[in-house]
Amino acid sequence: MKKIFYLFSITFIILQSCSSDSSDTNVSSSQLVGKWEVFQVGEFPPGTSINSSTPLINFQFECSTKKDNYQFGSQGSFKAVTYNSSCAEGGGIGTYTKTDDIINIYQNNVLQVTWEIIILTNTTLKIKETTSNYIMVSSYNKI
Repeated sequence: MKKIFYLFSITFIILQSCSSDSSDTNVSSSQLVGKWEVFQVGEFPPGTSINSSTPLINFQFECSTKKDNYQFGSQGSFKAVTYNSSCAEGGGIGTYTKTDDIINIYQNNVLQVTWEIIILTNTTLKIKETTSNYIMVSSYNKI
């Protein structure tokens, strides 16, 4: 059950809203556009110092044949795709904005989550979500 939490902290929020150091963060939004497959995750206590070399663990996919992912469109569209153990697709859709090293995810024009970009290159996205209870770090590979 814990790996579902690790999956994407936003997936739960989206589904609730819609019941049907070597980092390079000063890059264009066009590098964000595409499909990003989750690779590694980590949850840390508040106040933990996070950087590009913070160790993460490999993400354990529920479905053995399909991979959970985020999709960022060139016009600001966003889709979170998750697969359960039966490989049935779930997730949610919304929009996003990227300003400097911040990504904001919206659904129905309501801010759902804010991520800080730790690394963004043509092949790697590493983000951090900070709440009062935890810091969630996730790493993605562009596919």
